[in-house]
Amino acid sequence: MAPILAGRADIVIADRQTHTIDHFSPFKKLMQRFGSHVVNRAASTELPDAASGFRAYSRSALLRLNVVTQFSYTMETIIQAGNKRLEIASVPVVTNPKTRESRLFKNVFHHMAKSGAAIVRSFLMYKPYVIFTTLTVLFGLLAAIPLVRFFVLWLIGGDTSGNIQSLIFGSIMSVASLLSLALGVISDLLRTNRVLLEEQLERLKAVQYRR
Repeated sequence: MAPILAGRADIVIADRQTHTIDHFSPFKKLMQRFGSHVVNRAASTELPDAASGFRAYSRSALLRLNVVTQFSYTMETIIQAGNKRLEIASVPVVTNPKTRESRLFKNVFHHMAKSGAAIVRSFLMYKPYVIFTTLTVLFGLLAAIPLVRFFVLWLIGGDTSGNIQSLIFGSIMSVASLLSLALGVISDLLRTNRVLLEEQLERLKAVQYRR
């Protein structure tokens, strides 16, 4: 809690130094690093252990954060805090030995699936343009390759009768690209509306929990 009490941070996350935890398998350690990297990209942060549940929050930070997922608040709150420009600090800690299995997930793959879904949802909430721009470009490239090939053959007078499948595939990918672009625009408008609603909710919580 020291960084919060000193006014240097709004949120403090304990770095469990997962590379030193004996009961973490090499695969789990790798996934922890990968997950932290993805969350840091989404939140524009540099946290070594984004999945850590050992945390301290300032009162103002809690008023601004809203948890909507049912599984992993750890990922969601970091992405929210990063996009709301809250100061997040990290302090190294040493954890106790494992005493029981987790009640939240059955195995590491279940944890990966749930955490991945939470990260994607947070991405869609706060940075929808990243996902939909990527999909628009990807589908656009998949459309351009067969369409350009088909029209080049048509212009030079080649036989295009055997390339109708390419034309159909290119058309489908073009529609997918346009749909991704449209969904990106709609998602960005919804993001703007959500920001305005969150500001109102923050004011309501400030009044409700005023001491």
